[in-house]
Amino acid sequence: MKYLTIDTTTKVTALGLGEEGKLVAEGFLHTTKTHSERLIPMLDQLLGAAAWKLQDLDFIGVVRGPGSFTGIRIGIASAQGLAEVLRLPLIGVLSLDALAWTGYGRSEAIVPILDARKNEWYTAGYFWDVSSGRPDCRVQPQAIEPKRWLEECARIDRPVMFVGDAVSRYQELILEKMGERAVILPDYLVLPRAAYAVKEVWQRWCEKPQGESVEPFYLRLSEAEVTWAKKEEARLKKNGEHRDE
Repeated sequence: MKYLTIDTTTKVTALGLGEEGKLVAEGFLHTTKTHSERLIPMLDQLLGAAAWKLQDLDFIGVVRGPGSFTGIRIGIASAQGLAEVLRLPLIGVLSLDALAWTGYGRSEAIVPILDARKNEWYTAGYFWDVSSGRPDCRVQPQAIEPKRWLEECARIDRPVMFVGDAVSRYQELILEKMGERAVILPDYLVLPRAAYAVKEVWQRWCEKPQGESVEPFYLRLSEAEVTWAKKEEARLKKNGEHRDE
């Protein structure tokens, strides 16, 4: 079966073509252009290079978060639009689960860290499971302050491999807190890649071959939602004061 994967949860636009769980082609762009500017031209180039047509696809996979709120929405909307037009099933996976494939066959703990801003990371904890041939999630996705998370990682009884877009920005802090027990790979390995999404989407498809309804996966409210909640709380408080009078 042939499929397309879309990952726009970070500043990287990552598109992949997979067949039966194997990577056929991938596109990777880490520039200042927006996902909406890059996605369709990259898809056209990728299909052309692989000599595929959209009509050759059997299903579509999309990375649904956590990550950039805008990026998540763009990725899901694009995947849903294509799936509807082509009448294809849709599969959704988590960005942290996909990134965990960076640790294929390795003995270290695998810790994806995505920059969530506000001095927080989106993160989780994995070990490579030899028997199943896939990452095993041991610590569920969460948004957490970096120093606090590194303190927890320091308790792990083996070296820890950090992956994700927050690695380069926080490398000094990671090394300060973890020392030689921190394993840090080059950017071209730890940034979100379509190759990782192709693997994770296939695993999900094998579990849900009929497809599924895909919703964004957020670990906290967006800035707009926080602002609205504060305004709503102030409005209710003000109305309550009037009613008391």
